[in-house]
Amino acid sequence: MSVPRLILAGVEPGPALDLVAGALLAGFGEQRATRAILLGFDLPLWRLVYDVAARAPRALDPVLHPAPVADELFDQWSEHMDLALVVGVRPLLDRWEGVNGSRAADLARRLDAPIVLALDARGRGASAAAAVYGTRALASQLEIGGVVLVGGDDSPAGLELQEALRRDVGLPVLGHIPPQLTEQFLRQYTAGSGSVRTLGARAPETTLVQLCREAATYLRLDEIAAVAARRGFLPSAPRHLLLPETSATDLVVAVAWGPPLQPVMLENVDVLQAMGVNLVPLNIARDRELPEPCDGLLFTGTLDEQSIDAFSDNALLRQDLRAAAARGLPVLALGGGALLMLQRLADSRGRSHDLLGLVAAEAELLEWYDRPRYVRGQATRANPYDAGQVTLYELFDLEFLVLEQDVFAYQIAMPDGTSRTEGFVVGRCLATTLFASFAASPGMAGRFIAAMHSARGA
Repeated sequence: MSVPRLILAGVEPGPALDLVAGALLAGFGEQRATRAILLGFDLPLWRLVYDVAARAPRALDPVLHPAPVADELFDQWSEHMDLALVVGVRPLLDRWEGVNGSRAADLARRLDAPIVLALDARGRGASAAAAVYGTRALASQLEIGGVVLVGGDDSPAGLELQEALRRDVGLPVLGHIPPQLTEQFLRQYTAGSGSVRTLGARAPETTLVQLCREAATYLRLDEIAAVAARRGFLPSAPRHLLLPETSATDLVVAVAWGPPLQPVMLENVDVLQAMGVNLVPLNIARDRELPEPCDGLLFTGTLDEQSIDAFSDNALLRQDLRAAAARGLPVLALGGGALLMLQRLADSRGRSHDLLGLVAAEAELLEWYDRPRYVRGQATRANPYDAGQVTLYELFDLEFLVLEQDVFAYQIAMPDGTSRTEGFVVGRCLATTLFASFAASPGMAGRFIAAMHSARGA
């Protein structure tokens, strides 16, 4: 495999990396077919990359995807691309959740991929070069192609930093995004969280995508592309997960998308597609009925709370979905997709929405998490699609106001040694507010396919 590939990583934690990632995708999107792949998962960064990139991004999760699985997924995702851009959620030398081999530096070594570093240069002089120097020294066996300065300027301190990077560290500066643009991006991106320093008067707001496009004009894209081309040849990764399944080629799965559902865990779609399942998009805001034929439904993603009514108001589709579930159509609803299965949901602003009603429960959504919170679970005997010990994660905090259910999908281990029930089983519908990965539990997709065959023959 000789596709050009590049690891983008921060020197230190912070959203400077996010701006560089958005700028690179905005710049390269007009020049070459680029696939963004997050190493680790960060919800704000994912949403930014999804909005900016011309092609839907993917995420390698070191907790869920061991190295052989990650290599196979990377191989699949970078196929037919002009550039694979891996964005390290954590800084270059930091592990993800303490997992061995989870650093961006580790993946760069496995992929023989060059690295570009993002450095927050706001208000900093030559001393900031010390962080880059230390990073390079600790990653001495890796190829670091250069540095992008975020908030860098042509002040005496800024020029001194650039000179120190070239002279003392030996790395070229591949772009410097000016302070005013940087501050405007960070103000909007952090939504007033107070976690980021801001300077000067508030600039007129524009979209984050537009700001990333403007930032791209300050990058030396040709030089960065030349860095990405300096890579070794990799043989294709052995396929153990993304294998065709002859019994799946005649099945049709409707994949829910559109407001309010925002995609994550897209490897689940990739696994089904690789197995031969025919995937048909179902826009849950606009479509009024299920596609015909339809053997199963997949709801997975996060929710845009501003547009929940787009689904709530689609009475005809909700009626068709309820009727299909009552007939025994297999339904797999994960994360935010499971919320749409409830009778009623109050969002984090207190607004109440009537939803599908497959699950006899009402809940209040309290908050979204920026990073996954991993849990270890045991699939119950009633779980139609999962089995054994599994690792899942949650991205939001939820409180149930009404809960009338006696068949649950998982027993989740708690830190104090107790366990709690999670997930709902209603006929052939599994709805869990946790996120599950077919790549981490490959048998899950197989059991979903078997259930569709069983439902077809019923």
